[in-house]
Amino acid sequence: MPLPRNVDPILRIGSKNMSEKDFRNRTAIAGIGYSRSKENPGGFSKNSGVDVLTLAVRAARAACSDAGLDPKEVDGAVMYQMFDDSVRTGLVLSALGSRKVGYASNLVGGGNYASFAVIQAAQAVYHGIANYVLVYRALNGRSGIRMGHWGAGAGGGLHRVGGESQFSSIYGLAGAASNHGFEARRYMDLYGVTSVDLAHFAVNSRSNAIKNPRAMMRTPLTIEDHQQSRIISDPYHLFDCCQETDVACAMIVTSTERARALKKRPVLISAGIGGGVSPVPNIEDTNLINIGPRLLAAADVKLNDIDVFEGYDAFTDMPMRMIEDMGWCKRGEAKDFIKDGRISLDGDLPSQTHGGLINEGYCHGFNNVLEAVQQLRGDAEDLCPNWHLGEHTYDRKLCRQVRDAEIALNVSVLGSSAIILKRD
Repeated sequence: MPLPRNVDPILRIGSKNMSEKDFRNRTAIAGIGYSRSKENPGGFSKNSGVDVLTLAVRAARAACSDAGLDPKEVDGAVMYQMFDDSVRTGLVLSALGSRKVGYASNLVGGGNYASFAVIQAAQAVYHGIANYVLVYRALNGRSGIRMGHWGAGAGGGLHRVGGESQFSSIYGLAGAASNHGFEARRYMDLYGVTSVDLAHFAVNSRSNAIKNPRAMMRTPLTIEDHQQSRIISDPYHLFDCCQETDVACAMIVTSTERARALKKRPVLISAGIGGGVSPVPNIEDTNLINIGPRLLAAADVKLNDIDVFEGYDAFTDMPMRMIEDMGWCKRGEAKDFIKDGRISLDGDLPSQTHGGLINEGYCHGFNNVLEAVQQLRGDAEDLCPNWHLGEHTYDRKLCRQVRDAEIALNVSVLGSSAIILKRD
C-alpha cells in the first residue's frame, strides 16, 4: 500500500506503527579506545608522528581490549571522514586480522556523523548483519589535512575548490569559524548574548579539562583570558574554537546480550536519529527543534531524565543553542543557565565533562561519544587514584565523574544526528 503523499517514508518507518521502541536498548557499546602510544599516552596531539592507519588500528585494538574481545572477532566497521583525511575500513579490518566481514561503511562527512556512525553500526547489529562492529574516526587533523585550509578557490593546483564552496571561499569563507560565525552573530544579536557569555561556557569546559589527563588544553582559563585572546573570526575568540588534532577514537558495538558477556559494563543504545539536517527556519536554529522530541519518545525518557549532555562544541555557541532547542531553557536563556552553574559537574546538566572539542581535542565529535560512555560506566578518566576501577573521590579538584549518571545525550554538529545512551 503506498504511503500518503504527505508522509515521509523514513519517518513512517520510525512511527509507532513500525517501532522505534523495538530497537530500544537492544544494542550496546561494549568497549572504547583511543590512539594512545608511549610518546602520546593521552592519544590527542598536534603531531602524532605516525600515519592515520596506525592511529586507527591503535584505537581499534584499544577498544577491543577494553571490551575483552579478540580483534579477529570484529566482523563489521563504520568510519567517517572529510577531504579523504582518514583510512578506509578494509585496511583497518585487515590489520586487525578480521576473518569474516559482513558489514563495512565508509561515510563521507564531518561532525554530522559523530552520532550517526554509531546508529548505523547499531542497525547492522540489530538486523543481524554483523556481530561486533568497529566504529572509528581517525585523522591527522593538525599535522596532516587541516580543516579550512582550502585556498582562495580561484587558483589551480592541489587546493583548488569546487562545488558550492567555490562561491564563498573567494570571499574568505574558507573555514568553519568564518561560516558558523554568521550563525553565532545572528544568535547573539537577536538574544542579547555577548562574548562574555560565550566565555562562561569556555571556562566551564576548561575546568573539566584540567581534570582530564587526555586533554590537550589543561591550563586554567579565566573570563579575562578568554576576552584577551585574539579574534579568529568575529565573534569567535581563540578560546571559543575547537582544536586541530591528530587522534583516533574507536568503539565496539554489539548486541546487548553479547555485551553483557564481555569485560566492561555495557552502555545501551536507547535511541538514535539523524544523519542530515532538516531545513530550519532561521540560521540560529539547530536541528534539535526537529529531532529532539522524537528522540526522547524513541528512548522513552523525559528531558529531565538526562544526566549528561555532550553537545558538539566546535564553537562555544553551538551547545548553548542546542541546550535551548532541546528545551532545557528558553531561547536566549542558555547564558543564564550556564552562569547559574547548571552545566557544571554537580549541576542539573553536566556538559562537556571532558573539556569538549575545544579542550580535549577534535575527533570530529566522536570523542564526545566516548566520553558519554565513560561517564555512564562510572570510569571517567581523571586525577582520582583509582578512576580505572570506577572509584571516584568527587573532589572537584581531581574528579570529573558525574555522580550516578544513568542517561546521556550526545548530539552531533547542530543537531544533525543524536543518540541517547543508557547505563545497563
